[in-house]
Amino acid sequence: MRGNPAATGNVGSNSLVIGRWGKLISAIEKLANASSLDDVIDILRNNARGIVDADGIAVVLKDGACCYYVAEDACAPLWAGQRFPAESCISGHAMSEAQTIVIPDIEQDQRVPLAAYLPTFVRSMMMVPIGDPEPVAAVGAYWSCVRTPADNEIAMLEALARSAATALENGRLIESLKQLNGELEARVTDRTAELERSYEALRQTQKLETVGKLTGNVAHDFNNLLTPIISSLELVLHRGPTDDRSERLLSRAMDAAERAQLLVQRLLSFARRQPLRPVALDLKALVEGMLDLLASTLGPRIPLNVHLPDALPLVLADPNQLELAILNLVVNARDAMPDGGQLDLSATVAQAEDPSAEDITNPDYICLSISDTGVGMDSETAKQATEPFFSTKQHGGGTGLGLSMVDGLVAQLGGRLEISSEPGHGTTVALFLPQAGVPIHRQDQPSSGSFPLRKDRGTVLLIDDDELVRMGTAEMLSELGFEVVEASNARQGLDLIETGFPLTAVVTDHLMPGMTGAELAHKLRQEQPALPIMIISGYQNIESVAPDIPRLSKPFRHGQLSATIAAMLGESSAH
Repeated sequence: MRGNPAATGNVGSNSLVIGRWGKLISAIEKLANASSLDDVIDILRNNARGIVDADGIAVVLKDGACCYYVAEDACAPLWAGQRFPAESCISGHAMSEAQTIVIPDIEQDQRVPLAAYLPTFVRSMMMVPIGDPEPVAAVGAYWSCVRTPADNEIAMLEALARSAATALENGRLIESLKQLNGELEARVTDRTAELERSYEALRQTQKLETVGKLTGNVAHDFNNLLTPIISSLELVLHRGPTDDRSERLLSRAMDAAERAQLLVQRLLSFARRQPLRPVALDLKALVEGMLDLLASTLGPRIPLNVHLPDALPLVLADPNQLELAILNLVVNARDAMPDGGQLDLSATVAQAEDPSAEDITNPDYICLSISDTGVGMDSETAKQATEPFFSTKQHGGGTGLGLSMVDGLVAQLGGRLEISSEPGHGTTVALFLPQAGVPIHRQDQPSSGSFPLRKDRGTVLLIDDDELVRMGTAEMLSELGFEVVEASNARQGLDLIETGFPLTAVVTDHLMPGMTGAELAHKLRQEQPALPIMIISGYQNIESVAPDIPRLSKPFRHGQLSATIAAMLGESSAH
């Protein structure tokens, strides 16, 4: 029995349709996994033609006012890589109208630009927009004969376009997530770097604080050692050496002790523990008084240019320490110009714009700048320049404490130091010194000149926990005509005072086990206000705890002790 031909044809047609639906489902599954525009284009190019049994397909992207034919799969070339105005392009119409366009015969539709189509095999077509509600692309199917696409063909291409639109939206979301993830990673990286910088700054601060404390303590001990050395040498020199050779040796030893004292002052300035006596200071007068010294320091190959206005406001600074700081900077500048150059020293009024200076009462500064034309420094070297013991000079050419001392001094005064430098273009160091505002009258450090000595000037109670310092100071006081009673701490001194022992004055160290010298002075001021008292200190800034009590910094000279004692007794007798 022969089969039904019509039934056989229907079976073949159904198999073809089922095959196309299978291709569509496979393409939709691929689109579901697409993560980029390129993936979507490749899936459309490789599957759309077979799904609708077309002679060719094209994938079109909206590109501003144009349609860009980005990809194609056809039996003969179409328009891949070309752009056409959207208003004269079928894909442009489909995207602007957001609906499918079916053209059974291109020669019978006025919308078709025949000049572009006649060179091709296309005689009928279907264009489906991609994207909802605003299409961003389109997929076109083309046939070489006049025909009307079947409903299932239109449905399948529209289903493919919808899946492509979803894939494109997913791709945009994935790209947005990637971008957001990249931004988050960048922010995390930046934040991590910021935290690392903050940690490094904290570590450096803690290191400098530790070094500062250690330096201050070491300098204090050195001052205690230098005090008896200097006092003993001075007493021997004062009494007169036995011969010229002894005098030379003693003078050489005194010079070495004074150089050691200068080094200790640098250490204390770095540690910000150098006792300062800031006064309202005429910066122009101070610099002019140093010109000869600065010129001889620089030598004939480095001219010094000074630019200081006459009406420059007064600064609040310790003149001795500021002179030392300027000299240090000039020496550094000279060493940076081994083949000669030029040094400029200038000053201007500046405002406190630096956030770190917010706690300064007077926000106005005088900016003292020292600029050289030397070798300069790179940024990393400039950052380390103020660290203690850091030096760019050859071994033995410097201690590495000069800039640290200057930085510590300026910070202790309430200002700041800034360095700007570039390799081969010199260096500028700017000191921002606080203005004095109103002149501040402070008692100057007594000079080291000689004073008339008198015998039988009374009894002085000397209190110091360091035996060597106590012995040297006692010798000086004896030379000044005093009987000396010694105590190793404040408690012993109070016990002697409470016995009613007649005293002319009390000289006490500040930092001692138990009661400090300042605490002892305040106690005696309350209990025996007529008894003169003086504090000697190795580094502690007594002004903040005992501003009205005479004081003397270690190491001191014979004349300085004599002057302070005389001033103290004169004030006592005036009362």
